[in-house]
Amino acid sequence: MTIDTESVRWASSLEVDPQNGLNNKLDPPVEFKTSGEKRNQPIPRQWMNHQFDAIYNALVDTQAQLDAIVGGSSQPTLEAIYPVDSLYLSFGATTPAAALGFGTWTQIKGKFLVGVDDTDSDFNVSGETGGAKSHTHADSFVSGSHAITVGELPATSPVSLTVTTAGSGATDAGTTNPLAGDAETSTSSISNINWAGNDEAHSHTLTGGVQSSSNVPPYMAVYMYRRIS
Repeated sequence: MTIDTESVRWASSLEVDPQNGLNNKLDPPVEFKTSGEKRNQPIPRQWMNHQFDAIYNALVDTQAQLDAIVGGSSQPTLEAIYPVDSLYLSFGATTPAAALGFGTWTQIKGKFLVGVDDTDSDFNVSGETGGAKSHTHADSFVSGSHAITVGELPATSPVSLTVTTAGSGATDAGTTNPLAGDAETSTSSISNINWAGNDEAHSHTLTGGVQSSSNVPPYMAVYMYRRIS
């Protein structure tokens, strides 16, 4: 960026009026600098020369500071702001090469940015990539046959068992106990039976399986470019 300081140069040299011995530039009083010219107030030419020269010198100084920032007036200011390996962000689709008029750029797509951290091996190199949009949860359960043991049976005490026997039709009048072939029935009960297992096999079924989850936090998409040359 270059300011055409020559087009605004005014009274840049200090001269002395040979008739009155006054300089051609005089610093206006504070009152004039604060409130400006009053109505019908004449302005000495020395004041005007001083102010225009001050503006000129301010522009020259501004140009010098810009040149120092960009490394010389031959290098455009924007190229110094966006050197090689710099980033360009925009909501618009116009490429930086078209918008700025210089450089070769590569677009960064579908990536989040994270600061380099020399103490973290995942983030200690500029330009390093990693991560995933989603992850899965795998189970480690085994679904199969299992033979239940006696020790795995539930507690059974107290337990009562009632047994009823029925006769087949004939009656023996000489006895009071029901016997096979009698028409009478008999009922007896047993308590506190100890059950014994028989190692019967059964199966476990696992439902749900492997699930996928998103790693993406809330986001806002923009166009990102890296200048490569």
